[in-house]
This record gives sequence, structure tokens and C-alpha cells, in this order.
Amino acid sequence: MGSIFEAVMLVCFGCSWPLNVIKAYKARSTKGTSLAFILLIITGYVAGILAKYINGQKNYVLGVYFINLIIVLVNLAVFFRNRSLDRGITIMVGNKTTSDSVILFGGNADRDIPVAEIAESYGFNFPMYNRSSYNLSLKDAKKTFQDKVVPMSPESVIIHIGAEDLDLFKKSSAEFDIKYIDLISSVKASCGNSRIALVSNVDASNRGIFDEMNRHIKAIASSEKCLYVDINNARLWSHEEAKELMSFMYDVGYDKPLNIKKPLGDISEILYSYAYHNGILNARESRAV
Repeated sequence: MGSIFEAVMLVCFGCSWPLNVIKAYKARSTKGTSLAFILLIITGYVAGILAKYINGQKNYVLGVYFINLIIVLVNLAVFFRNRSLDRGITIMVGNKTTSDSVILFGGNADRDIPVAEIAESYGFNFPMYNRSSYNLSLKDAKKTFQDKVVPMSPESVIIHIGAEDLDLFKKSSAEFDIKYIDLISSVKASCGNSRIALVSNVDASNRGIFDEMNRHIKAIASSEKCLYVDINNARLWSHEEAKELMSFMYDVGYDKPLNIKKPLGDISEILYSYAYHNGILNARESRAV
């Protein structure tokens, strides 16, 4: 009689496990599931089976123990499957922080702009990275972009190229345009709907030719549906005053503007305002003063 009641007890416990397996399988997540609890149940069933063997009670109740143990082991397998899915989601979320980023892609002066530090000081709600290279020209820009920027899947790209292409522009402005447009096409093909800003160039020692180059860059920006940023406007930004304003907004609790993506033009001008006020861009101009 005791064996019958023990079997009923095991059946009652066992009926809940198939339902739990189905629920966990559909959930595709380990949330709400305890690995320790599952292992504890498995240990209990194994102990019960061993007790039956030790006591020589090899009857139908032992069969119920085995059935329950198998179902719980299936639940354990589903748990590890769900944990693998959870890790996949975590990786996707982790990548999203990169895909929400703004990348600065430029040459010599740009390489020294501490974009991460600037983003933090302004309280931007997105990461910024500097993937500029020394002596970057249009000849190398396409491959460099593929190697250094494309793997990050950025949301926005700020491109500041042309300073190293003065000779190319003097020789053939048409070839300059073709290479520049080819770079933009490659960026669009690789980064989908990423916002793109094209920044003008400045050099006091070649002001006339650079002004003409900037007119071409502006025309390219217009034809390729990119934002054109006049680097001279960055002179008008007061880096410290802008940070003080941002700090004041935090102090009064007005943080709603920080929850939306800041205009790419403003981001660019903030970066180059810092570059101007910290002598990063002035070095090129000072040669002609």
C-alpha cells in the first residue's frame, strides 16, 4: 500500500515537470528559472533511485522515479539552451552600444581630438570613438574606413578628409571629387542608414585653394545627401560656456534633450571647437602667420 502512495506522490510531482519544460522552451530565456533548484531535484530523484536499489525495492515505483528523472534532465537541457540564447541577446545588446556610436574619421589633427573625453564632459547619451589616422588621404581612406570603422557599425560618421589631398586637388579637382564620392558611396554601402557629416578644411597658407576645395566638398555633401559642416563655425563655439550650460541643465533637472540624438552638426562643431581652443587645429594655420 505504501508503494502505491509513493507512486501517486511521484506522479503528482512528475506531472508539473512536462508543463515546466514546455513553458521554459517557449520562453527562450532562463529568467525565472533556477539552475540550483533543478539540480536539487535531480539529486533528490537520484537519491531515491539509489535507495530503492539498496533496499532491493525494484518495482513499478522505481520506474516512476526514472521517468521523472528523465523529464527533469530534459528541463536541464532546456535551461542550458535558454542560457545560450540569453548570451546571444547580451552580445547583441553589447553591440548596440557600438552601433549607436558616433565615429570621427579624419587625418592628422583629428587624431589628437579626445572625442570620448568630450562626449563624457557634455553628458552625451551615446559613445564616441576616434578612428582617425595620420596622413590620411582619399587614396587610402576607403580601405582604412573598411578596416577601422565598418566593424563598429556606427550610427553616425564625421568625415574630415582633404588636407592631405591638396596636390591631387590642384592637379585634378574632378579626380578629387570622384575619389571623395567613391568614399561616401562605400560608407553608405557598409554602414546602411548611418548619418554622415563632411567637414571642411582650413589652412591659412593655402586659403584660396582650400576655399575652392571646400566648395567642392559642400557640393558633394549636397549631392550625396550628407551634412556639410563649416569648420570655421567651430570658432564661434565657447567650449567652456557650452559645458557650463549643460551642467546647469543637469542641476535644474532638465535632461530631456539628452535623451535624443544630438544634431550631427552640433557634435562636429563641439569637437572642432575643442580642437581650436586647445591648439590642435591652430598648428596648421600658424605656419602662415
